[in-house]
Amino acid sequence: MTVSPKPAEDSPSKNESDDLIPTVFRDVVGYHLRVAQEVSFQTFSAMLEKSDLKPGWYSILTILSEYDELTPSELSRVCGRDRSTLTSTLKGLAIRGLIERRQNPNDQRSYSVSLTDEGRKMHKRLHAVAREHDRRLDAIVGKDKEALIAILARIVEALGKG
Repeated sequence: MTVSPKPAEDSPSKNESDDLIPTVFRDVVGYHLRVAQEVSFQTFSAMLEKSDLKPGWYSILTILSEYDELTPSELSRVCGRDRSTLTSTLKGLAIRGLIERRQNPNDQRSYSVSLTDEGRKMHKRLHAVAREHDRRLDAIVGKDKEALIAILARIVEALGKG
């Protein structure tokens, strides 16, 4: 026997997939943030065609394109990713030749990362795709873009102090 979740009393269904959202998640901001991010990443990945690149790499390459070099801790703070998660991403970028790691001459346990020439070329390619993707998102968000960005910034400010 299949049990269907009860529809939420006060939230009309907008499409079929809304009916599948468990009632407890229907007005949970974190759930909707995660689903929106996932759909956005899937769309961005599809725009890259048969590439094995990951959408999260674009933000790292973009940040590194603005600086000569950053330590993983600095990069973690700027991109909002946990340092342990970032370490495996940096390894993947280094293996592909998109970044290089440089040991700190004063502390052999510490290193910094920077873009290679190949990383700069890849960033340029990803940037073109990201601009097109952002135009699509802008069309969806419309006049609410400034408000949405402000709300997201408020979430980061309030929760990111940990």
